[in-house]
Amino acid sequence: MSLKGSEREFIFSLYLKEHKSILEDVVGRGLTDLLLESYWQGYKLDLLGYDRAMGVPIITEVWLGKTAGYHQERLLNLIDTMDEGMLLYLTLGFQVKHVRELEQQVGSCEKPIKLLLVRINDQLMEPLEKLNSMHKLKIYGSLGLLGEVPNLLRVVKTIEHPLYKQLSPKPVPNSQEFDFTKRVDVNRYLLFRLREAVPNFLTLQREKHFVEDNATIILGGGRTGIQFYISARNRRNQAFAELRFDESNTELFHLFAAKPWLLREKIDERIKAQDNTIGCYFKAFDTVEATVDELVQIFNRMIKHISYPLFDILQYENQMA
Repeated sequence: MSLKGSEREFIFSLYLKEHKSILEDVVGRGLTDLLLESYWQGYKLDLLGYDRAMGVPIITEVWLGKTAGYHQERLLNLIDTMDEGMLLYLTLGFQVKHVRELEQQVGSCEKPIKLLLVRINDQLMEPLEKLNSMHKLKIYGSLGLLGEVPNLLRVVKTIEHPLYKQLSPKPVPNSQEFDFTKRVDVNRYLLFRLREAVPNFLTLQREKHFVEDNATIILGGGRTGIQFYISARNRRNQAFAELRFDESNTELFHLFAAKPWLLREKIDERIKAQDNTIGCYFKAFDTVEATVDELVQIFNRMIKHISYPLFDILQYENQMA
């Protein structure tokens, strides 16, 4: 729930995703792997996981401020939307009137819902601001700065509907099961493998909303008008990874395309640079796994030899603005 271009909430949520034991200590339950900015019931959630024992959703919402109108309304609507499960509301402070509204909403919902109001230690803000101002590809490797904050989270109030104690165990969803006959699952698997290989490219950490008739994953490349397009198999049985620059970023394209032999040497001999696009294309292999293996290697080298220097340039431009 970041505002004004800040990535602070996202970075903090990413830290919690990568250190889920912190949230497990808060809820006193084991959690599945957490999904960051996952689409659920019409909402984009900061963090979504499931109780390993009960199979019910555990939703975490983060706001680095004191409770306010927009976020309060969002929490009330989430409670109204949920059928069951646990909701964690992490903020720097709670207004009394908002706590009362949340108590009333849970108490009258007639659903097995448990709400934890969790106070974030104010000392988080200094190291978080350091991360927020860093080179974007160096944030992931520096997340440990947040681990130095003592008593990071503290439950200040538990609001539980009586029906919550009557919940029965359900099958636990598995986000790492894939059916390669479905294009959506091919894209999910590709995203999963890219995320494993290049976790510091933060746009990969966010969940994506895929549809069956689109075989391409689109990822922000660091600035408006610069995007990665990646596909494991399009309608022509072709796989590719390409970085596209719109007209406003033509100068940056030419900066990287000026030495095509260097791109072929550093990234892949099949790479092409033309029409404001730097891309590598090949015939999809017989298996999705083999094709994705090849794409992951290409994308990894594109990040290393294009995105790193590109982000250096963009960071310099921001500092000089």
